[in-house]
Amino acid sequence: MTISDKFKFSLLKSRLGRLIRDIESRLIVLKMMFSNSKKANRKTVYCISPYKTGTTYLSSSFNPEISQHEPIHYTSYKVLDRDFDKYFAKRLNYLDLKLECSGSWSAYIEEMANNKVAKDLEYICVLRSPSSWITSVINYWNKTNMLKFHFDIPLEFFWKHKVGVDLRAFDFKKDNKENQEIIDKLIKFYFDFTEKTKLLKNVTYIDLKDIGDSIPKVEELIDEKAAVKDSWKRENKKKQFIYKNDSIDEAYNQLTAGLVEKKKHEPMVRRLVS
Repeated sequence: MTISDKFKFSLLKSRLGRLIRDIESRLIVLKMMFSNSKKANRKTVYCISPYKTGTTYLSSSFNPEISQHEPIHYTSYKVLDRDFDKYFAKRLNYLDLKLECSGSWSAYIEEMANNKVAKDLEYICVLRSPSSWITSVINYWNKTNMLKFHFDIPLEFFWKHKVGVDLRAFDFKKDNKENQEIIDKLIKFYFDFTEKTKLLKNVTYIDLKDIGDSIPKVEELIDEKAAVKDSWKRENKKKQFIYKNDSIDEAYNQLTAGLVEKKKHEPMVRRLVS
């Protein structure tokens, strides 16, 4: 990281962070509106899984010119919430990627399923047990370095506004009703999102445990070779809290097994219909 990058990063963590993001966003929207759509491949593959499901690893397994993780993050929330149908294709053309892995997409499944461009694209959904996911989410957003952000984009736009939880309000010192409410809302969102993926026509399901072995599938989807040696993960080895609920995990396994099985039979159904 260069000195200028370090300086910018320190500003983004400060109380000026939101103001800087807002100014930057206005410029991006202008560029987006006037971008040359003729150069766009319009076939971006989207990894739609929520944060903490291997999206960083997946995106970093390919060249950054064709694959990105949470690009124009702040701007995306602003414009897609304002008018999804108007800005989805403009954003796609502006970025012109072959693969995008952004946890925010998990909150827009219905919009994607009904959008004239998005409904025909290819999607990747990474599956992770709810217990493991909740453990990772709660611990990650309470890491010391994450708490230094006065304005954190996912915390404000995704966790608070989409999921309805303030992860920083989780009390690691004692069990209480507020903690359980956070966990319950996380479970509800996770199951609702997973269930909604069946609305999308073209979904490839990948188990997080097999994400490394599944890279060839992704290579085939985007018609590009991976550069796995450059990949990396956002890991949090020191956990203040561990959540474990076997019944919830089993219910999730049954749900995802049904979704995967349904996708296996869909090509056969299409052939019979045609």
